[in-house]
Amino acid sequence: MTSFDIDLSNPFPSGFTGGLGGPNQGGHQPPNWYIQFGMDLGADEGTEIFAAFDAHITKFTPHDPSSDTQKVYGAQLFMRAPNDMMGGFYTHLTDVPSDLAVGSSISRGDLLGTVLKFDPTSPHLHLALVEIIGGAPNGTYQGVDLYKLFLDTANTDAVTTVTFTQDGSSPFVN
Repeated sequence: MTSFDIDLSNPFPSGFTGGLGGPNQGGHQPPNWYIQFGMDLGADEGTEIFAAFDAHITKFTPHDPSSDTQKVYGAQLFMRAPNDMMGGFYTHLTDVPSDLAVGSSISRGDLLGTVLKFDPTSPHLHLALVEIIGGAPNGTYQGVDLYKLFLDTANTDAVTTVTFTQDGSSPFVN
């Protein structure tokens, strides 16, 4: 397989308040990559959330307050990079722009919504990333731990190039 690069930005160029747990910590356990590799990035209720990479939306569940639970609340966005070899999952957001839908193209830095507060949980964005070895839809989904990168770049406009090797090893930051 051929490696590829993705430019990543922090979903919080401002408003980040702290890390609340990364992959394989607390409730972030297998078997689902989008839970196990979750990064809980704290921000106050109403803080704007931006796309961390160029993508297209593959699944969108709008926020329905009547179905919120302690673990599943707010809108959910699944998206994949244009090459379909890397993806992401965002949840615990609201105020998603009305023009976003399955199939929508997203550019890094586009507004995705705002942080939703759901007591008693501290307000945060749950973001999980996955490398799709062999590409979607039939590739192997391998969760990615870039929690430290997102902690280090919070409240900045930094753009970081990350190389995905397509061999099952961890991606590396250039």
